[in-house]
Amino acid sequence: MSDIDWRHLPSLSSLRAFELTARMGSFAAAARALNVTHAAVAQQVRGLEAELGVALARRSGRSVQLTDAGARLAASLTEGFGVMAQGIADVRRQQQAQPVQIAATVFISQSVILPRLHEFWERHPDIAVSVLPSQDLVDLVALGFDIGIRTSFGDPDWPGFDAHLLLESEVILVGAPTLVRPGMKPLDELPWIWSRGSDYDEGTIRAFGFDPAKLRNVDLGTPIFQLASARQGLGLCAATDIIVRSDLEAGTLVRLPVPSPFSVRYYAATPKGPVRPQAKVFLDWLISVIDRPAGPEGAGQGGGQGGGA
Repeated sequence: MSDIDWRHLPSLSSLRAFELTARMGSFAAAARALNVTHAAVAQQVRGLEAELGVALARRSGRSVQLTDAGARLAASLTEGFGVMAQGIADVRRQQQAQPVQIAATVFISQSVILPRLHEFWERHPDIAVSVLPSQDLVDLVALGFDIGIRTSFGDPDWPGFDAHLLLESEVILVGAPTLVRPGMKPLDELPWIWSRGSDYDEGTIRAFGFDPAKLRNVDLGTPIFQLASARQGLGLCAATDIIVRSDLEAGTLVRLPVPSPFSVRYYAATPKGPVRPQAKVFLDWLISVIDRPAGPEGAGQGGGQGGGA
């Protein structure tokens, strides 16, 4: 197909008005389909005739009769608009078939998103969701992710992304009931769970007022096992309130009476530009529920975007 010279094509609105008039048989019917006035459609068709220099349709009572030129043009337009509509439908169908792809930290994936995915699917059973749990920052654009859940200690400056605040959560110190009990040893004599060599983990311990070099470290080699190790009583663990909230409610972990040294903000990052409708639905839902309990006990409660946990 040769290149289209758009400069010499009539306006899309006039072509659309004429195609509908020809297919539906009257200006009035075309006007109802376009939700405009009868006069507006007639004006568009007359303008198209003036631009092309040929009569396309003549009034016949309340209907219109196409001229030979009008019939030929109408057939071409109907075929062309049909191809356009099919192409658009194909794009939408392909997009709807692709799952909403989310990259989130391991703890947010395990403790916040996965436990309440069933709630989302109860409302939106036709929207597939794919979650990549990872502690590493991934290139959301290059890998085709719709949403990335990331943390920041202040207002984020992420070029190329829009940041949507989910909530702000305190960093707290927790341990299993078998470890955190009356008469337990001083905190600096208990084992602590953190990833050796992690600047964030060691900085958090210092923020609580302890020296990592003087503590007994429990490190199973991957952050994925930190909370599981804490539940088993292998050591104390620092975590954001949102991550351990269900454990605190269930009693599998206990918060130590130590003041929180700082809070962390959780954001949903989306690449600049249009957000896929399915991703927008998931993002709106996540913002509405992330700061309330998961499961039936949280149903019907309002969820806020921010505020301390």
